[in-house]
Amino acid sequence: MKAISIQNPWADLILGGEKTIEVRTWQTKYRGDLLICSSANPKIEGMISGYALCIVSLDDIEPFKPWHCKAACIDDWSEGYYAWHFSNVRLVAPFKVKGKLNFYDVDDEKIKIVLNEEDEFETEEAAEEFLKKYYYPYAYTPRKK
Repeated sequence: MKAISIQNPWADLILGGEKTIEVRTWQTKYRGDLLICSSANPKIEGMISGYALCIVSLDDIEPFKPWHCKAACIDDWSEGYYAWHFSNVRLVAPFKVKGKLNFYDVDDEKIKIVLNEEDEFETEEAAEEFLKKYYYPYAYTPRKK
């Protein structure tokens, strides 16, 4: 599967479905599933760094405009950037990834979808159990001094 590394907090916002537009300086003709991986740096407390997080559908790319800011989770915009439109977030069981610039390929056998966008938890306890299994163990926690 095609993959791309994105720094936090942006990767985490995509994982949570809040960020549906990624801002890039380049465009591609590729459309379809894209594995979102969090960059190893920066490490932000409570966020996962250096792992595959989710799959999104890359639906469209267009020149970035001011009205894209809210979906991109940014306050400001500049000419010359592109808005990559994401949809259909599917969480994967996190696994370590060595990121690269631009697109790179990740072996499909490593990817296990554990939650689809339309899935709902029946209880808050079920949601918490999911987070304990698939998120909390990988979230960065600074060492105590």
